[in-house]
Amino acid sequence: MAYPQPHIVPARIRVPATRGLRRERLLGALDRLWDHRLALVVAPAGSGKTTLLSQFASALEGPVAWYTADGSHAEPSVFLSHLEQAVCTAFGDVPRGWESEDAAAQSLEGWAGTRGLVVLDDLHALEGTPAEAALERLIDYIPPNVFVLAASRRTPGFNLSRLRVSGALLEVGSDDLRFRSWEVERLFRDIHGEPLTPEDLAALTRGTEGWAAGLQLFHLATRGKPVHESRKILAELRTRSRLVREYLARNVIDELPEALRAFLLDTCVLDRMSGRLCDELLGVSASELVLEELERRQIFTYGLEEGWWRYHEVLRSHLQVQLVQTVGEAEARERYRRAGELLETAGAVREALQAFCRAEDWDAVDRLLGKEGELLADGPDGWLDLVPSDLREDDPWVLLAAARRERARGRWHPAQEAYQKAERAFGGAGAAEICRAERQALTSWMEPAFVPIDTPSGAVRAAVSREPLRAKGSWPGAQGALARGICSLLAGQVLDARPVLLSVGDHPDASPSLVAGARLAAALAAMLAGDPGGERETEAAAEEAEHLGILWLARLSRASLALSDRPDGASEAAAARLAGERRGDQWGTSLAALLEGMGALRIGGSPTAVLDVAVQGFRHLGAGTLEAWARSAHALAVARTGTPEARQTALQAETFARAAMVRGAQMIAFLALAQADPAREGEHRAVAMEIANECGLALPEPPSATQAPSAPFQIWCFGRFSLTIDGKAADLSSLRPRIRRLLRLLAMGAGAPIHREVLTEALWPGADPETGGRNLHVAISTLRRVLEPDLPKGAGSLILREGETYRLALPEDTFVDVLELDDRLVAARGALARKDAETALTEFRRAMAFYVGDLLPEEGPAEWIVGERERRRLDVSELAGALAEALLVAGEPGEAAWVCRRGLQVDRYHDALWRTLVRACDQAGDPVASARAGRDYQALLLELGLPPSSNSQSESDVGVDPDRALNSS
Repeated sequence: MAYPQPHIVPARIRVPATRGLRRERLLGALDRLWDHRLALVVAPAGSGKTTLLSQFASALEGPVAWYTADGSHAEPSVFLSHLEQAVCTAFGDVPRGWESEDAAAQSLEGWAGTRGLVVLDDLHALEGTPAEAALERLIDYIPPNVFVLAASRRTPGFNLSRLRVSGALLEVGSDDLRFRSWEVERLFRDIHGEPLTPEDLAALTRGTEGWAAGLQLFHLATRGKPVHESRKILAELRTRSRLVREYLARNVIDELPEALRAFLLDTCVLDRMSGRLCDELLGVSASELVLEELERRQIFTYGLEEGWWRYHEVLRSHLQVQLVQTVGEAEARERYRRAGELLETAGAVREALQAFCRAEDWDAVDRLLGKEGELLADGPDGWLDLVPSDLREDDPWVLLAAARRERARGRWHPAQEAYQKAERAFGGAGAAEICRAERQALTSWMEPAFVPIDTPSGAVRAAVSREPLRAKGSWPGAQGALARGICSLLAGQVLDARPVLLSVGDHPDASPSLVAGARLAAALAAMLAGDPGGERETEAAAEEAEHLGILWLARLSRASLALSDRPDGASEAAAARLAGERRGDQWGTSLAALLEGMGALRIGGSPTAVLDVAVQGFRHLGAGTLEAWARSAHALAVARTGTPEARQTALQAETFARAAMVRGAQMIAFLALAQADPAREGEHRAVAMEIANECGLALPEPPSATQAPSAPFQIWCFGRFSLTIDGKAADLSSLRPRIRRLLRLLAMGAGAPIHREVLTEALWPGADPETGGRNLHVAISTLRRVLEPDLPKGAGSLILREGETYRLALPEDTFVDVLELDDRLVAARGALARKDAETALTEFRRAMAFYVGDLLPEEGPAEWIVGERERRRLDVSELAGALAEALLVAGEPGEAAWVCRRGLQVDRYHDALWRTLVRACDQAGDPVASARAGRDYQALLLELGLPPSSNSQSESDVGVDPDRALNSS
């Protein structure tokens, strides 16, 4: 008997077009679906499930059937009709007539495709219905070339334990979907175009716990508003936000039975819950069953260790406001006091303290701090925000906890002040020694002249200063293992470092923070050894560090991705470097600059300016070991530019690395010598290879044949601005930002005259001519005083005024990276016009050695630089497209793929490059790379709100005419 066919709404069987941040972390997790049969994404409302499924589905090569469930589809006939229409539309040659699960499975068995995906969104709409049971049976029956991806607000009633045991189930939960701090930063910077300050970023991430809907609601509420209004909205997000209240009411609270709503309201006074605790609070029984039901329903309720639960911060804050509105402030305080007593009795000391603070029971707070202060200060610090100001200033345990919080956030000067206050507050008590030891350990990182104390931490500080292997020591336990591993890593001995670092977690005294630090160090060792698995370990280290609130370690983890093959690795490191500069965090700035520079070296760049930041920073910090790494990397970058001082720079770097006993840095210095001293290239490279084999290091990619002409004056504008005079970088640190902008304006002119009105408008927009002229005169004089002492003896003024114009008076042989890039691109175009792909490729490689980052990134979106920046991007990407096509014609698909990737690093929105990249990977016989490029391309289309290409690979076969591409705009 055939079932009647229901009306099918097309939108329910169509992949929705969604915009949003593409999170590689989650898409990579879903990509493991092909090793299973079913992937299940279960998370509360507003967690970003549909966006994730849509991004994954849109980027796939191959058929994808999409079905959005609805409560009216409870009958198997209706459900199967919708699923049949979705599958037959997407898969093409599948027989119809799905009257039962058996018939559906039989139809799918006849499908001849290699791999197909069925996506089911809003699966919770079928909860407990015959349709859900029919789906479970169908999943059991489907053939091995068909996979199912489903999303639900609640765990479906399937026999999941059987699927887990058989290896058929891949699970993604609410914690996986939670936005991490770096993802929040990218969301507001790249998608919303409204970058947040570090403080607002931390507060938003903490306040929403990375809940996608909360982040979107904050964006909607603050879009276009001034900073002070946005911060007010941020402060009220969890408690007074109308948008949040309406969302939770409509999508969470109103769907619940009255008994569950009452339970949520009555138990929101407990930051941490167990069944027994709720029973005692409410005077009932069987609360544990209620908590299990809330967790199963995904009502923002999360199981902790065995028998304990908590509510999501956004839901709990919403309920707490409702509680006061319902029972009044006095009754609410009494309920918090009772909750505090129960929590204290249960041993949940931190949660008890928070409850007493909300009850305003300050006697109980004082008592608990005096009794359990050491425990409270050594752990999560959420309770600090609830403690009244007098306790924050006077109580020693509160001061110690505050010091540790500042240290974890990388705010070392405030941390040191808090340690000193805590030490004074403890007086003669034994805990004062804890403050003193931690303060001294911190001081050793802040003051280069400070002698490290005889501890594992002190050994690491000594290793950072010089001769890392001599500082290894033999301390026991997790701290000793971590110190030994880091000492080996600093020396470049990654073969020795990695197993020791991986063993840290095996020690019984290993704290979570030590394990997170060891994990990052082990990941760095893996990436320096050329192990691609280091990327995944780095991501995991970042996750752990953020979970623990060690924000500086999380930022360093993200910067470390510059050493991986991640396309956004360089931007992650650059973002960390710029954030460090804004915070005045010299350690963070210098480490991120080193990682950014070494990442650029891996792809053939010559990032001299950013590595100079690392060299100067580590020298100021007294970090000789890290300075050796930075100096050697800088020497290799200089060698790639071909400047006359390259050999001397490399010799000095090798001498410095040898004196500091840093073998890894020596290896890089010998690579620089091989580049700078062609007569002895083989000898130097052989030494570098010997050291690499000894240490287990991977050599950076061989340099391309670039290079800058011999020049006493050099101007670098890509990646970071710098001016070099006779081999010495001009010190611009004393210049005010506006004076530095004036220098960059003149430098971009490369000796050409610039009218004073152009300068004044860029520097003082809207100023009247007289004021602008006076300001410009003062600025030019200031700039001359700083620059001209660095001029060679007998040279004239560096800045000349000619009538109404100013220009830099540069010798004819001055090197300017912008001009050099333009010349190399012109040469490459000429070679292409002559059908000489080999010469064009050589010139393109030379050009890209100079394009190590955006043009003058310090200027941000300043109107005067945007046009120049975009013109270079277009020049590079258009040439890359034409060159890649020519290389494919010449039978060089591997080179063509490299050119495409390099072009996309400059302009990721260049459509033709994506298509050519897919084709080049195919022709090179690399189907994995082809599939990945195709997914990335489809994801980009989705991000831009464009319809995904049905078959990007076949469409790209049409090709691009090189001559026409060169002339297009």
